[in-house]
Amino acid sequence: MINLSLYIITYNEEKRLPQTLEAAHRLADEIIVVDSGSTDKTREIALRYGARFYYNEWVSFGDQVRVAEEYCANDWVLRLDADEVLSEELSKEIEMIKQDPDCDGYRLRIGDVYPGVPRPIRWAKHYKLIRLYNRKKMRMLGILDHDAVDPLAPDVRVRTLRGFVCHHSYLTLSHVINKQNRATDTQIQMLVKGQKRYSPLRMLGTATLTFLRTYFLNRHFLYGYWGFINASTLAFFRFVKFAKWYEREQLEKLSSQ
Repeated sequence: MINLSLYIITYNEEKRLPQTLEAAHRLADEIIVVDSGSTDKTREIALRYGARFYYNEWVSFGDQVRVAEEYCANDWVLRLDADEVLSEELSKEIEMIKQDPDCDGYRLRIGDVYPGVPRPIRWAKHYKLIRLYNRKKMRMLGILDHDAVDPLAPDVRVRTLRGFVCHHSYLTLSHVINKQNRATDTQIQMLVKGQKRYSPLRMLGTATLTFLRTYFLNRHFLYGYWGFINASTLAFFRFVKFAKWYEREQLEKLSSQ
């Protein structure tokens, strides 16, 4: 049987952290919470569930999750965001894996949950990310906003679990817009300076394709109005990312004159 460390990064998550920890704390032999300066009851909630709570100044998403991973004492770790809740089915799968892991890492299905929608719609397309893994075999990349694990050897074994992680990303639409706005600030740091800019037509085309892919190919139309709102928001901020990129280059040119 393995010991498992659960690690989470937080910032003002008093509304969503309790259900995340309530669903996962019985699976974890250790809980690590790395916070970037919450002013609400996040710390109090984390300590209530027996977490080890640390402060780390925010640099980027990738840096923060790598710091949290480093604090873990066990080789096997489970990474969750503060708005992600393990389904009962997934919790049972992880309990079985703890008895005798048959792989080096496991992909979790991460499905969106909206107000009034109690669980992900199975027929919609969901993210599949390695979130449960052996740190001797793979580690978090720690690159800006990338949620990715880097295998330490070419022969690592990975499989996908059936149960869902319920992603409660929506508090309010204003919250989502503020979150996406901050995310695009980070994303433009990854764009190569001097790389050919997107033309207005291409910027519009990229946003349109993002909407079509999310709403139709990823089948988020199954979520009704929420799926339409989510696809539209993602498309808009796809446009905003490249608009900010253009803005940054123009401001740099003006400042160098």
